[in-house]
Amino acid sequence: TGIQLWQWDRWMFVGQELARRISSIWTSLELGLGIMATKIAVFAAFVLALSHTCLGQDQSFRFSNTLGSNMVLQRKPHQAVVWGWSVPNDPVTVYHANWVGPTEADENGMWKAELPSTEEGGPYTISAQSKHYRTELRMDNVLFGDVYLCGGQSNMQFTVDSAFNATAEVIAAAGYEDVRVFTVGQKTSSPTPLLELETIAQNWSQASRASVGGGNWTYFSAVCWFFGRNIYDHFKRAVPIGLISNNWGGTCVQAWSSTDALTKCNQTIGASTAEEYTNPEDVEVGGPAAGNSNLYNAMINPYLPMRISGAIWYQGECNVGASPQHGGEYYGCQFPAMIDDWRTKFALPDMYFGFVQLAPWISSKSNSTLIAELRQSQMMATKMQNVGMATAADHGDATSPFGSVHPRYKQVVGYRLALTALALQYNEKVEVYQGPICTGATVMKSKEASANMVQVQMSLDFQPSTIGHGPLVLHKNITCPKEVPAASCSSFELQAACDMSWHAVTGVEMVGENVAVMGMVPFTAASKLHPVSAIRYGFSDWPVLSVYNSADLPAPPFTLSLAPTSDSEQ
Repeated sequence: TGIQLWQWDRWMFVGQELARRISSIWTSLELGLGIMATKIAVFAAFVLALSHTCLGQDQSFRFSNTLGSNMVLQRKPHQAVVWGWSVPNDPVTVYHANWVGPTEADENGMWKAELPSTEEGGPYTISAQSKHYRTELRMDNVLFGDVYLCGGQSNMQFTVDSAFNATAEVIAAAGYEDVRVFTVGQKTSSPTPLLELETIAQNWSQASRASVGGGNWTYFSAVCWFFGRNIYDHFKRAVPIGLISNNWGGTCVQAWSSTDALTKCNQTIGASTAEEYTNPEDVEVGGPAAGNSNLYNAMINPYLPMRISGAIWYQGECNVGASPQHGGEYYGCQFPAMIDDWRTKFALPDMYFGFVQLAPWISSKSNSTLIAELRQSQMMATKMQNVGMATAADHGDATSPFGSVHPRYKQVVGYRLALTALALQYNEKVEVYQGPICTGATVMKSKEASANMVQVQMSLDFQPSTIGHGPLVLHKNITCPKEVPAASCSSFELQAACDMSWHAVTGVEMVGENVAVMGMVPFTAASKLHPVSAIRYGFSDWPVLSVYNSADLPAPPFTLSLAPTSDSEQ
């Protein structure tokens, strides 16, 4: 690898320098210096060479440790970038196929070269030569394709070995040699931006049983793998895919946001973001005592010179809570701010960004809506250009051996994320890439059922582009799992205008091609004409989702305020 080469080259250079100095000393003997002077000169030469060995490590000629043999570089229309380190102002020449690119290390010793735009394919050898060190670096078996960064907390860290059907999935990975994987280590956080990764769990590797099935919580990320595999299969294995697993369990969005992004939401720089909404089952794997920006500094900043296709993200559990640094209101600001800042820092203003809407889990707080609020706040990011959401709100796993906060249905999540990328990043004509989005509700009928209760029937409107080729589908057999407290589950609910209380609907039916809900709410004389002020769906820790489109994608949870209807519609 590039790292091994620069270590070898450094020792070779020290040896050459030592030989040169010894030769000079023997020349001095011929000029008549005494034996004692010669011994002193030999000792001085040795000390100088040794000091070069000990002190020159940070200036040794090498590629960045984010790069390496077996990697994927971003294909055209982008121009991939390779970079590394040497002594300041060292002339460096980079070679790719028939292209030769001269560059020079800056005052900090960093050199960088923008390669010519290259079609998907390979393999290639990328090499670099240093004038100062008189040596060459090589990265072999390099492919050009599409590169994705896979970030977040433990549900992104969750490995293929832990997912459903793990044995077969790991065996199948051997047939995907042009999908390349890299896993960033989880032993470094930093209060200041770093230029290199300080820990690496898995260097660039071809997909195989060993590189994809490294064991629970090690490598490789299941969501990242299934996402990349779906993209690769869609293009009939013609486009190599590079996947960078870059995540850490138990971490909040603030840890992955730069100081610039934090200031957009009035977050205190350097404040603690420790997770506050946990029970013993919810404890994440390996989470640090994360300060703001410290994982952005240590794990994202080293990648900023790299050209990538986009990023996917599975995070938010840590931010569930009621404090000012947690909760839906804060996340609804900070998450889009982080996306916008990453795009700025990567110099990719329209970079694709896909994220996972949180799956259900059994929380320790009964009758809480904190998870639902966070889940709803995630949708604020869908207002941004080229941002796609894959909901996991219908795929809870109450019996997961890793805790219900870690569902094993990662194939579903990876597939749904890939749909958003195919539609938004590649402009592919997929049937539909997201679930039905509810845009409105109309009261069709209402009548008094008793002195203070009114029966209401409502028809729901959905965005046509999210319905798909066929009519909506209503799955009536979906219920709350027996392991989950009933108070943690919900489907459709109506809000009474008279007292703002919420009431579960009594029925959901398909009326023609429309979804209709029926329910009972209290009323007063003042609210009799407009008894319902809002409708919500799946607003709970464990949503019970029943409305799907023709592509079998669920309508995500929503809350919708209702405008008063005219008297003729009552």
